[in-house]
Amino acid sequence: MPDFQFSNIEKIILTLGTIGCLGSFGYEVWRRFKIVLKGRESLPFDRFGERCWRVIREVLFHEKVMGGRFWPGLMHGLVFWGFLVFGLITIDHFATGFGVPLLSESLHHAYSYFGIPFAILVLIGIIALAYRRFMIRPAPLGKTSPTSGFVALFIAVLMLTYIYGEFYGEFDLSPMVWKINWWLHTSVILAFLWLVPRSKHLHLVLAPVNIFFRPFEQPYHTAVNIDLEGSEDELDSMLVDLTRMTKNQVLDVFSCVECGRCIDVCPANRGGGILDPKNHFILDLRQPLLDQGNVDVLGTINVEAGWECTTCQACTEVCPVGNHVEKSDEIRRLEVLVEGRVPQEYQKLFMNLQEFGNTEGHTNSPLADRLPSYTPDMEYVLWLGCFARYGLDPNFTKSVENFTKILEVAGVSYGVLEKEHCSGDPANRLGDKLTYTMLREHNMEQLAHAKNVVTLCPHCALNLEKEYGKYAEVTYRVSHHTQVIEQLITEGRIKVKKGSEGKVTYHDPCNLSRMLDEVDAPRTAIQASVDDFFELEESGRNTLCCGAGGGLWWKKETKGRTHLVRAEQVVASGADTVVTGCNFCFGMMNQGLKPLTPEGQSEIQVKDVADIVAENLVEIPSV
Repeated sequence: MPDFQFSNIEKIILTLGTIGCLGSFGYEVWRRFKIVLKGRESLPFDRFGERCWRVIREVLFHEKVMGGRFWPGLMHGLVFWGFLVFGLITIDHFATGFGVPLLSESLHHAYSYFGIPFAILVLIGIIALAYRRFMIRPAPLGKTSPTSGFVALFIAVLMLTYIYGEFYGEFDLSPMVWKINWWLHTSVILAFLWLVPRSKHLHLVLAPVNIFFRPFEQPYHTAVNIDLEGSEDELDSMLVDLTRMTKNQVLDVFSCVECGRCIDVCPANRGGGILDPKNHFILDLRQPLLDQGNVDVLGTINVEAGWECTTCQACTEVCPVGNHVEKSDEIRRLEVLVEGRVPQEYQKLFMNLQEFGNTEGHTNSPLADRLPSYTPDMEYVLWLGCFARYGLDPNFTKSVENFTKILEVAGVSYGVLEKEHCSGDPANRLGDKLTYTMLREHNMEQLAHAKNVVTLCPHCALNLEKEYGKYAEVTYRVSHHTQVIEQLITEGRIKVKKGSEGKVTYHDPCNLSRMLDEVDAPRTAIQASVDDFFELEESGRNTLCCGAGGGLWWKKETKGRTHLVRAEQVVASGADTVVTGCNFCFGMMNQGLKPLTPEGQSEIQVKDVADIVAENLVEIPSV
């Protein structure tokens, strides 16, 4: 670093430029935060330590950025970590311009041994990212923009001018050449400062904030409190409120980095539907928010795209900046409750739920009639759900009976409720919150004396505990049947042998793996029962939706092939048997595998976890 002073004119130019660009940066950031603050609900500060640790993992360690896209994520990491290193250098750089360097010459020289290697790594990272963005052009990234090019150029120039300036002595630069290099570096920093809030690169500021405030539970849908005995004015007020975004949702929109990971994992998009979660659920809201300056913009979302969503939460799971991407709940409840527009394929469904309390419009259940009725002295309420109770897939009735066999072998007492109604999941996911309220209140009355509930349906499990818990205290504990089976195996209350089912794989249901965070229990049960188990390409919390979620089981025709994408993966895997832990997945696999299985190839068997365990029970331990 040469020993010379900056002129007063240079200091004035530097002062004005710094104030102007910092002011512009601050204004644009505050402009967006003002809109965030207009949103419904408060930003959460609960579980503060967990939130801080999440920021450290996902921001500093790039946990999700490198997940699924390791090499691009690593290149992004090199740029990000380099910028952290250059924070101190940048402050010292501007301080030098004002004649009060932050670092002494010796300390500055020592720091350069650390800074120069990082500058080289940043250069490698930004060149790799620019090549991917402008030469490879992955479809999920969308159209290339001049802004991305400018940012890449700015970062490259920053690193080159820094390295050039640090080698002043070695290059024998004249003070004038060094000063030109210094001003070029400074100008790029100021230009970058001006550009960031006007581009997707605002995520540099907002991503840590968004990740901190991101709700822990999935799916994160605002509870819609409907007082069935309330006045018309109260109902109208509630409906008006539904058109407004929450603070978290607005923050999501402004934090989006436009990486397209949500498109990559969306089953509707992969099946050829029109749904593009990055644009339809996020980016299409950005400009209306800025133009209107308020949060009453949910009505601008593409309605048709919203009805294609399976609500699987894969988009939210992979988002590297903490967005709850999915907005189908908002779209559908506006259509159904505010606009009064119910798609024809769902009209009969809602009528059945309202009149009969179940999806099929039945008044009796042959399966429930064969099972014992629940009494308070029993260990479990066996919650059947509409799928099993009314035989939406007759083969699944056998799965329920196999589970009851397991319970009986283990000496576990159970019974079914006489007046069990649908948990409300279809109504809840399809926007009919009024019907959902009726079903929820009825069921909570029926479960008033229950201590433990077990169900084969992850959709029911999610609603009975987590979703109901948004409205009132839940006094019972809900378990998925795979969790109960795992416990019985672990405790030695049942024993199983290794059966010969050929090559066996497991399809993780979205509601079980992502929303109930259960991936181990079904695997424990399966691996205790089979010899040859392997994982599908997308498994665990990164599972691919079967296509039946979000109420789409009752939408018999779709524009895409959402229901076949997962089935194609199963066929390609070479599995002889696919096991699942969800009635809807069970039904979709049975429907999808048959037409996809090549001629001459043995039909792939579809089984529930309860089937695989029950078939391999070997002894009844003495009690």
